[in-house]
Amino acid sequence: MWVPTLLSMNPPGGVPTGCVFAALMMAITIGGIVFQPLEHFVATNITSKEKASEYSAVFAYIMAAMSMSVPAICLCCTEASVCFEKVLLSFVVIEFCVGLSSPIAGTLRSKYVPDAYQGAIMNIFRLPLNAVVVSGTYATDVFDQYKVYGLVSGLFVAAAILQASLAMGEPSEKKQVKKD
Repeated sequence: MWVPTLLSMNPPGGVPTGCVFAALMMAITIGGIVFQPLEHFVATNITSKEKASEYSAVFAYIMAAMSMSVPAICLCCTEASVCFEKVLLSFVVIEFCVGLSSPIAGTLRSKYVPDAYQGAIMNIFRLPLNAVVVSGTYATDVFDQYKVYGLVSGLFVAAAILQASLAMGEPSEKKQVKKD
């Protein structure tokens, strides 16, 4: 959605899509690199080492929700050309969160999903995930852009709440499952 959104804002000189794409890919890379220092900071200053990944995920979801609220507000309530830099920065932040979420997801998956069933469990979620992607793509054709960004921001808030409930629960040991 970033290309049509930025193009609709008519910045002076146009949108350098190649440079924007490169910046977004760098943000993903930096997000992945920041995972270990973030988890160490969370483990030493906020919670125990056992819950550091869960709290890191809450942080990533809250940051993603805030970044997606920027285009929702800018496209809804202000002159689009005034907010170009803010919207572009919000896209960089969301891509940073995408990069951050990959190692967080891997850590949480290895912590909560038994090794013997990881492949099967991950495959079960492919169809619902694809349905969400198709619905989101359809939403961009049907709704105004600011509504879609608001919806995405709300979904990130819901993810943060669900993740916080996992983070505040009792620590659990990963159970070993024997294959027959």
